[in-house]
Amino acid sequence: MTRFLGIDIGFGYTKAHFGIQDADGNDSVVSFRTVVTNAIEAGGFSPHSCIEVDGNKFYAGPDVSGEDPYYDPRNSEFLGSAHWTALLVAVIRACNFNTYDSTIVLGIPAAQFSKKKSAELIHALKQKCITINGTRFDLDSTDIYFVPQGFGIYLKYVSDNSTNFKSLRVAVVDIGFHTLDLITMNNGKFVNTHVKTYPLGISVLLDDIDNEFNRKYLRPIGRDRAMSFLGNREVQWSGEVFELDIDEITKNYSARVAALINNYMEGQVMDIGIAGGGGVHVLRKVMKLKKKLYTVASPENANAIGYWIYGTQYK
Repeated sequence: MTRFLGIDIGFGYTKAHFGIQDADGNDSVVSFRTVVTNAIEAGGFSPHSCIEVDGNKFYAGPDVSGEDPYYDPRNSEFLGSAHWTALLVAVIRACNFNTYDSTIVLGIPAAQFSKKKSAELIHALKQKCITINGTRFDLDSTDIYFVPQGFGIYLKYVSDNSTNFKSLRVAVVDIGFHTLDLITMNNGKFVNTHVKTYPLGISVLLDDIDNEFNRKYLRPIGRDRAMSFLGNREVQWSGEVFELDIDEITKNYSARVAALINNYMEGQVMDIGIAGGGGVHVLRKVMKLKKKLYTVASPENANAIGYWIYGTQYK
């Protein structure tokens, strides 16, 4: 019986869904930070987590969280690289997914997507020599598909609603960790001439909070602690409680994001707009748009779930 796995290797987080639901009936998603580093024999990591790709050894995902240095995935050569492949293997292993006679669907940054690029990536991936602790990791019998980043958000929304979206022109907004991606779906098809990508993901807001905290308290806190202010407006550190008013910071960031979305949606005749990505949770109540933007359920996981839906229904 064929199994299906949807994988979203984002610049900030890597997520995967394979059709399992939790006790509350919600789609279960495996998620970890998109982190990968070269394996060093004396690095203190478990040898059981070492992934080798074409002779290059890596630690990826949960096995490297909290450690430095990280490989920065925000470059044009990341997709399909040995570092990217190591993350792919790490998330497949984290899902305990058997790749034999199965289907995996992955996303490509929309600006890079084409059928030719997809075919090249699949061919290159199947040619790679991948091992885990010397044991071959096989993708030869796996059906692999690539779809544009953001397409998963569209499919998740379509799956959750009864409207005939194939007759509509839809703007899809993906507010990720590092980037803001905007794509258009027309009559159910991706329009590759209307792709916009901006380095304005939620990490920009976190950096702004970090900078303001550093200005006020003369110490940096980093993105992880800055995240605490989004929900609690305070952070505990070294036994002390620090408070920070982030309303103006959030308002300014929201205005920048809203301006780009407004320009995109006004530049075309759109029937509906759909938003996904982890940044939706932060901006949902503060962002003011000229046109209504509907939020997909489980926005931070929608791409991975949507890719799984593609594998089961559309491939």
